[in-house]
Amino acid sequence: MDIDVLKGIGAKKKDQLARLNIYSVADLYNYYPKSYEDRSKLTRLGEGKDNKKHFFIWTIRSKLYTKNLRKMTVSYLYASEEGSNERIRLVWLYDRYTPMKLKIGKTYKFFTKIKEYRGEIEAINPEFSEMDEDQIGSIVSIYRLTSGLSNKQVHTFINEALEYFDSKEDFVTKEIVQKFELCSRLTNLEEVHNPTSISNLTKAKSNIKVLDLCKDLVFLDQIKKKTKHPHKLNLSYHLKEILGELDFDLTKSQLRSLKEILRDCVAPYSANRLLIGDVGSGKTIVALIVMIIFAMNTYQAAMMVPTEVLAIQHYEKNLELFNKFGVKVALLTGSTKDKDNLKEDLAEGKIDILIGTHAIIQEDVSFKNLKFVVNDEQHRFGVSQRQMLALKGEDVNYLTMTATPIPRTLYLKISNILDMSVIDEVPKGRKPIETKLVGTGSQDILFDFIEENIKNKRQVYVVTNNIDSDDKNSLINLYKLYKKAFKAFRVGILHGKLKSSEKDQVLKNFAMGKFDILVATTVIEVGIDVANANIMVIYNPNNFGLSTLHQLRGRVGRGNYKSYCFLVNEKDRPDGKLKVLEENTDGFEISKKDFEMRGGGKILSLLQHGKNLSDIEYLNMDQAEIDKSFEIFSYLRENDYKDCDLSFIKEFFKEDKRIILN
Repeated sequence: MDIDVLKGIGAKKKDQLARLNIYSVADLYNYYPKSYEDRSKLTRLGEGKDNKKHFFIWTIRSKLYTKNLRKMTVSYLYASEEGSNERIRLVWLYDRYTPMKLKIGKTYKFFTKIKEYRGEIEAINPEFSEMDEDQIGSIVSIYRLTSGLSNKQVHTFINEALEYFDSKEDFVTKEIVQKFELCSRLTNLEEVHNPTSISNLTKAKSNIKVLDLCKDLVFLDQIKKKTKHPHKLNLSYHLKEILGELDFDLTKSQLRSLKEILRDCVAPYSANRLLIGDVGSGKTIVALIVMIIFAMNTYQAAMMVPTEVLAIQHYEKNLELFNKFGVKVALLTGSTKDKDNLKEDLAEGKIDILIGTHAIIQEDVSFKNLKFVVNDEQHRFGVSQRQMLALKGEDVNYLTMTATPIPRTLYLKISNILDMSVIDEVPKGRKPIETKLVGTGSQDILFDFIEENIKNKRQVYVVTNNIDSDDKNSLINLYKLYKKAFKAFRVGILHGKLKSSEKDQVLKNFAMGKFDILVATTVIEVGIDVANANIMVIYNPNNFGLSTLHQLRGRVGRGNYKSYCFLVNEKDRPDGKLKVLEENTDGFEISKKDFEMRGGGKILSLLQHGKNLSDIEYLNMDQAEIDKSFEIFSYLRENDYKDCDLSFIKEFFKEDKRIILN
């Protein structure tokens, strides 16, 4: 149901809500608060002088006074508290309109700090409400907002949306809810948005997590049944001899994952496996070895990656390895020359392995005997794109790769439903990246260090979060700064407003060593692997999530050189998330801390069209909640889902007839 059925939502509000990814009534009531503020305890004047905000009830006793000072407007009036002789001075700075709503003799709720000033109790810019409103005097939900939307507006819209709750979201019967001592989804949502107590809120949030994970498990189980494709595939190979051709040893988890993928591929049903590994853990080489084995057995294999530069790097970096096994490899991107001959060779089976971008899923690209496909950086592609690649052959074995970490406790359980492999080690010889916080006052020292590295033929990334704002650390301003500071060197610039072809060209130039420094936004977060780059400088680091900072840091440390990540900050001492990044290199630990610091967002998200594992926040579930989800799921499955409404599966298949699970 579209959100414009709700009161107060016209075209303007609709656009504002769209910026929060809210398009429907269901999106609204499933838009979870990011945090809560307990405003429920009524406080007396004598108890509230601790520099914290408290809930008070005061009566207005004077008219409004306004002073126009040289640099600001000060508005104030006086109030009193029942049973107290003290006078309270309520002051608004830079705001003459808000206090005009207060009427002499009327009583209001206030939420504010108070302090003593010149013998009077004073409250600066207090928040207030009518006595019958619940924004003060209760536990208040705090939402992520965007320009033009207030917390009160979002909360009002959500409460109205709850009146249109779709009962289909309760995918299990009331009997199941009661059997496992839970509550209905609507009851849980009402508590999450309008908490009655901290204990009830905690229970409701837990119920939602348990039922949402259970729903995802049912989804995975049902989809897997519907997408099983019987096939006969013979793979003949001597793994020890193949691995002997590498100039390094695989880690134990790389070898385990490789064997799991190969075992899947010769099973009675075609493989559909997810390979999870932290940034730089060596997922790609595992996939390439499988592709080589398929090619050696006269089958074709293909790998789709998100950027042209990454496709080129995978192709060129591993060409020598492919040649050792006598397999014919080709590269297909938007700028590939002589595409017609390449496509002809591919259709005739003269090409064994194809590495490319979205170009490989175009209609005129066909294979003779495609049996294995790899989707690298899977969150950059939609479900439909991933399907298009798999449908280039019959009964294709599918591998997707992601750096999204999953807690081991959940992985061990969910792997019984979804075929997953995890690489949880860093390749031998990989040097840890040294992460340091740099105060803005120490930038000259940083520049000297960068210059020394460039003179040693190394390259540097400089990343910021915005393009052309007034911020001194915007992309444009940093580009000017680095051009001026490093006149003797080559500085490039990269951002999302460039055309795809322009972005690929800049990345290609950097990979080829034509730039010494690349000033960029987060478009370099994935899709580039330059072994020669050993310094990552990140400006405004507090404006990035921890996981993004970790991904950005992972762009360096890919060669044999000591690598560094510098976080340029106003303060020169780490606190909060920057301290976490400085002290941790493990992707899962960082993701977990990131979740704790950012707060909720959507607790879980159904695996649906365009969604994937990277959208699901399993990281905040404790073991008891995970166990309960699996307990309910096991009961439903054992009873052939008779207590479960599977209509959401049918709705899904109206749009997607053949789904790639991962």
